[in-house]
Formats: sequence, C-alpha cells, structure tokens
Amino acid sequence: MTRSISLVGTFLIACGWLVPAFADVPPSADTPATSHSQPLDEVTITARKFERRTLENVIIPKFVQSHGSPSPGINQLGRWRDGVCPRVSGLQPAFNQLVVRRIAAVAQSVGAPARPVGQPCRVNVEIVFTPQPQALLDRVAKVYPTLLGSSRTKGDTTFAHPVQSWYLTGTRALNGYNPPVIGLDATPPPTADNHVDASTSLPLAYGVQVDPAYGSGTTATGLAGSRLGKGLESEFLHVFAIVDSRKVEQSSMTAVSDYLAMVSLTRLSSLDTCSELPSIIDLLSTGCGSRDKPIGITLADTAFLKSLYSSDLAHNINIERGDMHDRMVTAILGH
Repeated sequence: MTRSISLVGTFLIACGWLVPAFADVPPSADTPATSHSQPLDEVTITARKFERRTLENVIIPKFVQSHGSPSPGINQLGRWRDGVCPRVSGLQPAFNQLVVRRIAAVAQSVGAPARPVGQPCRVNVEIVFTPQPQALLDRVAKVYPTLLGSSRTKGDTTFAHPVQSWYLTGTRALNGYNPPVIGLDATPPPTADNHVDASTSLPLAYGVQVDPAYGSGTTATGLAGSRLGKGLESEFLHVFAIVDSRKVEQSSMTAVSDYLAMVSLTRLSSLDTCSELPSIIDLLSTGCGSRDKPIGITLADTAFLKSLYSSDLAHNINIERGDMHDRMVTAILGH
C-alpha cells in the first residue's frame, strides 16, 4: 500500500515554521477565512453579458492566456497527469481538511485527476497558512529549494502576494525517451536544524524528465518533422503554496479554498490581472479595484479548467490555446 508522504510537512514542523493560523477561532457559517464551506459539489456561476463577437475574439482569448502560463522549458501548457493529492497545514485540523476536500472536489468536477480523499497517496500539492510567509519562504529557499519548482527565477524569493505558488514540472516525450535530470530529487543537505527524513524526498516520476530550474530547457526529445507539435507534454509534479493568513482572514473560507483549488490545478500568468470574465483569482487581485469579489469558483474558471484537462496539450502553444478557446466558447455559450 502506498504510504502518504508529505514533502514539506516534516520539514516545516521540525524547523518551527508552521504557525497555526486562526487556532482559536471556532467554526461558524460566517467566520472570515475560517467559515464552513458551501456544499463541495456546488459551483458559483457568475458572469456578465457580453456581445458574442467580443467574447469569442477578445475576452476568452485573454482569459485563456492569463489563466494558463506555459512551461518555461518547452513553452507548452502544463497540467496534472498523476492524481492530485493535497495537504494543507497551518489551520485547525477541520479547516485543513475542508480545504483538502474542496480542492479534490473541484479537481474531480473539471476532469482533473484526483485521489479520493482519505486514501493514502503521495502528497503533491502542499499548502501552508502562516502569518510569517517571508520567513517561511526564506527557510525553504535555503534548505529545500526544490520546493520552489522548475519555474522559479534566480533570486525569486520575495513574498509579494497574499498567496504565492511554485510549480515543479516535468517533460514527457511521447516517443518514450526521457533522460533524467540529476540532482532535483535529492534530499536537502544535512544541517544542525534540518531533520527532514530521506523518505520525504521527491522521486523522479516514471517516464518524465524533471525540468531544471530557471527555464534552462530540456534534453527530452520529441517528434521531428511537424509544425503542429513537438511530441512533448508538460506535467505538474509538485505544487507548493504559501498563504499569508493575515491577508486572507477577511475572505470566506469557501472563496479562499476555491482560490487555492485554482492555483493548484493551473499555473497563472499573473495574480494581479482582472479579466472581463469574473474569476476566483479576482478575490485577491490588485487589478480589480472596487469590483465585487467572487464568492467562489466561477463559470469562466470551471470552463477554463475543463478545457485545460480535456484539450490535446502535445501541440504548439498557439494550437493548445486555440483548442481551449473553442472548448470555453462552447461551455459558456452552449454552442
């Protein structure tokens, strides 16, 4: 039986950076950032009316581009291939599990692979609530930089948003040739205050080459002779997210959970954009001004995620986005 393994849980506890957020706040229906969720199968549908041509030719293409950032290595959109297995830390246990269940429910509703909640699985989505996000980020960058993923840039260790996430990605060659990248699955170096067990190290996924950091490309080889695709696919291997508990305490737990579901299932181009189509990302975006905040995941969000997890992502980026655009138009307009 597969044992449940957390990449950072033991590390965070041992180093003393897990600070329980809202530890003394009892659950209640209206408690900001710690309230009970709406039913897990419920999806909030909110959308303004737009002229069809504008929606098809301007608004939806912008939404697809802002909500799906391509892999810096192969310039293709990424998604999960293995089942999503989240772990949430820093809240009361009931709230931690509420967020876990919500992420799993959203993943299942949009067609993303998800492990049944409660079954043992290897944790690949790690979310930490803390009132000291920069201190935690500094520690992770020093002791376990692998958690900051393949898409990080040199010096990218500044916590500047209420929620930030990092993605460890892999490249799968459809011809089966995936030479491994050495070193990315190593355990952190031993230090006096580092007690991470070797069993928590990230293994190389079978058939996938782990992307090196800083967008330095891949040695995986795809299919030659086609202008439509490279014969390569980008996959998520691990997502690490830090939540500044002080910055989200005025938001409902439902909205925060849906926000975290979104950043767990796709890599956004920006956290501060404000699309014409309402999105759960508007909840914490600085670009939305006084516009009403969403109360949960929106129709546009679910249409985007469904298109992401149903499109053929072995093509070039323009074809991938075109396929997703067509699927979003059908989902939103019905034809």
